[in-house]
Amino acid sequence: MQLRELIKNGLASVLLSFGIVVSMKSANAQLSASMVDPLEKIFPETVLPYDSFHEIDVAKGEVASAQLVLRSGENLDQVELSVDAPGLPNEGISCGAIGFVRAGRQYTDPAVDRLVSNTGFYPDPILDDKPLSLQAGLAQAFYISIPISAETKAGTYPVKVDIRTKDMQIRKEFAIHVHNVRLAKQELWVTNWYSLAPERLALLNKGEQVKSFGPVYWRLIETLANKMAAYGQNTALISPLDLAIYKMEGEHLSIDFSRFDQTVDIFRKAGVLGRIEGGHIGQRAGNWSSPFIVRVPEPLADSTRFRQLPIEDPRAKNFYARFFKALIAHLEEKGWLSDYYQHIADEPTGDNKESYIAIASYVKSIAPQIKIMEACHSKDLAETIDLWVPQLDFLNKDFTFYQDRKKAGDEVWFYTCLSPRGNYANRFIDLPLIKTRLIHWINYKYQIDGYLHWGFNYWNQDPYEETTGINSEGGNILPTGDSWIVYPGYQKLYSSIRLEAMRDGINDYTLLQMLTKKNPDLAKKIIDNMVFRFDWYDTSIKNFRASRKAMLKALSE
Repeated sequence: MQLRELIKNGLASVLLSFGIVVSMKSANAQLSASMVDPLEKIFPETVLPYDSFHEIDVAKGEVASAQLVLRSGENLDQVELSVDAPGLPNEGISCGAIGFVRAGRQYTDPAVDRLVSNTGFYPDPILDDKPLSLQAGLAQAFYISIPISAETKAGTYPVKVDIRTKDMQIRKEFAIHVHNVRLAKQELWVTNWYSLAPERLALLNKGEQVKSFGPVYWRLIETLANKMAAYGQNTALISPLDLAIYKMEGEHLSIDFSRFDQTVDIFRKAGVLGRIEGGHIGQRAGNWSSPFIVRVPEPLADSTRFRQLPIEDPRAKNFYARFFKALIAHLEEKGWLSDYYQHIADEPTGDNKESYIAIASYVKSIAPQIKIMEACHSKDLAETIDLWVPQLDFLNKDFTFYQDRKKAGDEVWFYTCLSPRGNYANRFIDLPLIKTRLIHWINYKYQIDGYLHWGFNYWNQDPYEETTGINSEGGNILPTGDSWIVYPGYQKLYSSIRLEAMRDGINDYTLLQMLTKKNPDLAKKIIDNMVFRFDWYDTSIKNFRASRKAMLKALSE
């Protein structure tokens, strides 16, 4: 079902049933327009009697954002918006309607400040190339983005937003304060795992299947990589095990890494790499608590199938001894070895840690040059991991352990996914957007070098219709928005207000690191006034903007 049909047919009836629009005949046909902070989430039923957003402060190299909200008493199919920022390059300006998506499932332990929509619809995708229209009585937000180049002169730049319909014209204004500070190079490591499954690539190709490793396939990988790079991702999950071509030549197994190379080259050209995450070689043998096994390829006539074997099986040991020897030689030849980190198996727990340790220890014994990184629930994994990625709540619980690992020379990131819940910051669509923005403030406060999330584009059959899901392996509800943060168009990706917030949060981290070098006392004061502990924050947008402004002013002096 098209998004507009969802809004027109489903949403209007829901609003009527709640009494939000009592009578369309009595509705005022007057068009209203309000400027609001882009961190505010606007629901279809939102009523804004006045402007609450007048200015935004940015560094050179950031993106200045604003949000326009329109409400009409009648259906309007022809709405034109134009944004003019004199003194700034207008060609980079974008303005898109913020679409509404459903959240049809509830999940346990929601945040105390979880946003509840009376209609079941939540704002998220930014549809920057869709015709602009308004449904009677419903608030419609538009996301405005204005890139500020690193060469922009410091100063105040007025912005004019013109709204035109057949019968009227409205002008709204706000100001961009560009401070005399240039955003430094990003130091925070960020990865979002992505899916190239046929059913998901088809969503980017008008429903038509995409041939693996064909021209459209490679073009869509480039589309994914470009979007990631534009939003601060500098690490990519690329699996040499799955991308390699295996052939038996007599009794010898040949391994061709050309498809792996082509994938790496696309991400490197886009500006994502950075680092390469070697895809997982192991997986659970059954349910969540079951031990890990490894995958061993069996070349067939025109394809490869994978056997699932315990690492103790001689066939598994023989294959991986050959595989890692060949991979290390190849990475060294390409100059990629120092950038390469190997996953073993995802999220080891206390129940299956022994099997994880066995696999990781074997890999270390045959390939000591390979660094291992892992998203982990258990910290009791011997000394098999070089880059630890605990879930945020486990990082909180075992923070002393991870500080000790850093002192020993290991690296530590954290990840979020369907957990943690409660009051922890996360990416869920039904959380206040500022809690998504603050994820990377947590990175700064606790000096955690990176962030991982599994869900860049793990779409269901219709990501515009339903944004929750089911994890059958663990028996969990996937909260709204956990599985993706971008939306599919025809060979393009739409951003979301969450992705914009995360990109801006990465920039906040960079600015805080810059401030630490210049004025560490002020940096500490600012972070301590925003992030109180791992799971408690000041979510006042007004205070957040004041903290940002203080940071930028100090960096400009």
